[in-house]
Amino acid sequence: MSNSPEDFTPLTLKAARVQKALQAVRGLARSQHGEVTVEVSIDGRITNLFMTQWFSQLPPSAGAELLARTHSAALDDAEMASVEIRRELTDDYRVARLLQNITTAPPSSPPPPVQREGDDPQGSSIYDRW
Repeated sequence: MSNSPEDFTPLTLKAARVQKALQAVRGLARSQHGEVTVEVSIDGRITNLFMTQWFSQLPPSAGAELLARTHSAALDDAEMASVEIRRELTDDYRVARLLQNITTAPPSSPPPPVQREGDDPQGSSIYDRW
């Protein structure tokens, strides 16, 4: 496999198609007693929210907990809906090879700090000297 741009065009088109499909994914969840219904996009943004009058009667901490749990369930629903869409990309041998290389590469150590002429060798902050 060469590294010419033409070789990556199909993969780029596939990635764009997957990205567009993922943007359309929505997850939906309703609380156990129906006080809250949350719809989210794949990135967790709330795209629709419905609360009944019963929600307003909950104590604030219970309402916050219920909203957080329902949001989390909606996000789980969106994630499950996205699995098949992502599979189109993750099943590609080129992507699989790249992921394999990334996950098996040894961690790199950060480069040593660069000492420039005129820099304070003890650090630039008074707190660095203590």
